[in-house]
Amino acid sequence: MAKYTKLIKILLVSVIIILFSLIVVRTVILFNDEMDLLNREVTIEAGTVSPDLNMFFKDEPLFPSLVSSNLDFGEVNINLPQTVNFNIKMYGRNNACKLIIQDTVPPAGEAVLQKIFACEDIPDVTECLTDIEDITDVTAVWKDIPDYSQGGSFIIQALLTDGCGNETVIDVPFEVTRDSTPPVITCVKNIDAYIGDPVSYRENVIVTDDYDGNPVLEIDTSAVDLNKAGTYDVVYTAKDFSGNESSVTVSITLSEKPAGYVEPEVVYAAAKEILDEITTPDMTEEEIALQIVWWCRYKINFVLKTDYNSWTEAAYSAYTYRYGNCYATAYAAKALFDVAGFENMIIERWPYQTATHFWNYVLINGQWYHCDSTWREGYDSYFFMYTTEELHNFKHNGWNGFQYRVDDYPASATESVQDRIDYENHTIIKP
Repeated sequence: MAKYTKLIKILLVSVIIILFSLIVVRTVILFNDEMDLLNREVTIEAGTVSPDLNMFFKDEPLFPSLVSSNLDFGEVNINLPQTVNFNIKMYGRNNACKLIIQDTVPPAGEAVLQKIFACEDIPDVTECLTDIEDITDVTAVWKDIPDYSQGGSFIIQALLTDGCGNETVIDVPFEVTRDSTPPVITCVKNIDAYIGDPVSYRENVIVTDDYDGNPVLEIDTSAVDLNKAGTYDVVYTAKDFSGNESSVTVSITLSEKPAGYVEPEVVYAAAKEILDEITTPDMTEEEIALQIVWWCRYKINFVLKTDYNSWTEAAYSAYTYRYGNCYATAYAAKALFDVAGFENMIIERWPYQTATHFWNYVLINGQWYHCDSTWREGYDSYFFMYTTEELHNFKHNGWNGFQYRVDDYPASATESVQDRIDYENHTIIKP
């Protein structure tokens, strides 16, 4: 009996050992299986997803409460390419892990069509691109710049490089204009002046260019001796931003002042007195100009034959004695326009058969208009703010008489304003 009892004890111990061994083996296998669920290195694209602990496991652990990490994933800057080293503690074991944030996406951007002149430098590359996007800082440079001096259409490549070395090439279209036409100088005329008087070389001179809105005008007066009578050359040279140049040479004739000569400042002082009488500070440009034309039309009596040595004498006589011909009337109006601050010029009839004629051309509200204050027989009115077309279409007794060198002057306004002018009461009807 004791023999059997001992055998049973041995068998029980053996069974217990076997069961314990099986449990240990199973636990080891389970532990290893659980550890195999762990991804110790995870790589993500910068700026795409927010990392968390779950992405480091192939499947959910049996006991998630026994899994933790020393990394606060919410504090990770996912827009910064980097390697983050941290630990995941699983079932009491610390496991070294890595979160790799990489940037493999090249930068993006859009080209902007560029229109330049052949004389200009290529703009900075950043001015030729828009919508540049990347999670890192991007640098931009031109790859190669072709010879565009002859003008034409070009594709110039811009190279974008982000902070991780990813590159993108963007084709930027260029339309290059080769400007070979020099500026045009108009309204330049020979000058007659008296010794001692100021000379306005720039007055009424107009410079235009097909591309340059503000060509440079230089006036060479180095050959002129303002203190000595004689005829001298004055050279006008215009230059555009492409370096194209044109020149016009005119003469200035200086002579001694005749007896009884009226100084310009005397004329302008008289004009200022008249202007102050007929205008008020609250008047518009149109209203001031209208008052000037109206005053000259009805305050200066017309006489056909007068002898004037200068425009100053003609204008001053018109102011003082209230009479004069078309020359005196036009220059009396011009002095008033000058004092009022209007850009203006005198137009002379050309060609003519029997007699010349003078009238005013005035810049009002940014546009040029014809104004004529001279009395006309059988026509009890005046001309104010006429376009060139309207002036040339005017007929009185079947005759016009307003022909002139149109190309020598700036183009007039094209839209009529005559329906707003009350000639009888010399007022402007508000639009």
